Amino acid sequence: MSIWWQDQKQRMYNSSFMSIYDYDVILTTDSTLSNATLYLPLPVINNTSSGGVDIVEHHFNNNDPSWEYALVDTEHGLMLSMKNEKARSIDLSTMVFSNQTIDTMNPLGNEIVLMPKYNLTHNVNASGAYSRTSEQFDYESRVYASYETSSNANTSISIYLDARNEWWIGGWQSNNYRENMEIILSGSQDGWTTVNGELVTGEGTYDI
Repeated sequence: MSIWWQDQKQRMYNSSFMSIYDYDVILTTDSTLSNATLYLPLPVINNTSSGGVDIVEHHFNNNDPSWEYALVDTEHGLMLSMKNEKARSIDLSTMVFSNQTIDTMNPLGNEIVLMPKYNLTHNVNASGAYSRTSEQFDYESRVYASYETSSNANTSISIYLDARNEWWIGGWQSNNYRENMEIILSGSQDGWTTVNGELVTGEGTYDI
């Protein structure tokens, strides 16, 4: 019975296994942003971004033609350029499937992560808080914003990356690493701003 069940579990695991990267950008503003240009952190490895290419080719799967997307080399590395003459709030996401297992335990240097990263530190106090194997890293990144708007306008930019392996054995199971950063800007902007980011690795289960 035990050998039969192990074989069945392996079959279900192999037939359902998927590896996925999700990248999300949420722009929220209470005013119109005129002549807006944004350079945002991208999931990058070795100065390349499969997610970035997907965004440019498919326009974030977004039907709003007012946005222009491009990959740009900046003083802080490869980033996502978003331009709009009259920008308003928008929620954008893209999903890229991987043909190999994602290293969710040790993504730094091995997988795409949000870049740039400065002053990366291992947050020992927060590690293990999400699951037994999880580790947390804190860092600083950069966002470029240039637009004209009212002096009391509030704009927030949130960026998320979730990379996971998932499979079905009597229910969905998974492991992942994830990142997030958020910045709140007031009034018109014209330059680079530091934003704090958080990377959590090794969440979920690693047993079949």
